[in-house]
Amino acid sequence: MNYRILLIAPLAAVVLSVSAAGLRVPAGWFVFSSPPASSPVGGYEIGIDPASEAGGTPSLTVHSVGTTVPMSPMSFGVAEQSVTGYGGKRVCFSGQLKAESLRGWAGLFLGEGDPGQLAGLMGARPGAEKQVPPGTAVPADGGWHEVSVVLDVPADTPRIDFGLALTGEGQVWARDLHFEIVGPEVAPTTTRLGIDLPEIRRTLAWTNAQSRRYPPAPLQNPALD
Repeated sequence: MNYRILLIAPLAAVVLSVSAAGLRVPAGWFVFSSPPASSPVGGYEIGIDPASEAGGTPSLTVHSVGTTVPMSPMSFGVAEQSVTGYGGKRVCFSGQLKAESLRGWAGLFLGEGDPGQLAGLMGARPGAEKQVPPGTAVPADGGWHEVSVVLDVPADTPRIDFGLALTGEGQVWARDLHFEIVGPEVAPTTTRLGIDLPEIRRTLAWTNAQSRRYPPAPLQNPALD
């Protein structure tokens, strides 16, 4: 297992960043990444692709950048929204997507929960398999595809979360996005957002084994300079 990224920055896989690394984040959207684009080993840029904005058709993008070593299985970038008031409804999140140079999963997701729920799943705790939200992947052929994900929201669910996600490396774009209530003729999505939970667990076990070899670490900056 060659995840040197976890030795260089062992906490990077569990730290959220709300930095878009200079890209414009559209109003109403939240962006998260692990690791952030500012990481010395690489991370994610998330926001509006400047080239698309200049062309008059803004596209949301998640892009892995500056990777000097392979991304860990816990690496992800996401742009998402969280809404209330849809308990007992069947809802659909859709748009046009394209992806390139993927080594992982890219697409739309829609599930119960609050912004940042993917970060919790990256801990791969027992039972995490049941918490992975429905998701629909886009082919990584560089062409635009219509993609949608549909969820039956339980009546007692106070909040749902949906967005554009990339796990691993590559770039994905989304445009012409829609979120709406749909009827029974639209089938719920049965596929899940692409998270390799068994590999995450193996990586965490390996990282913990390496950490146990480290000498005791002193307190950093006790003077609070």
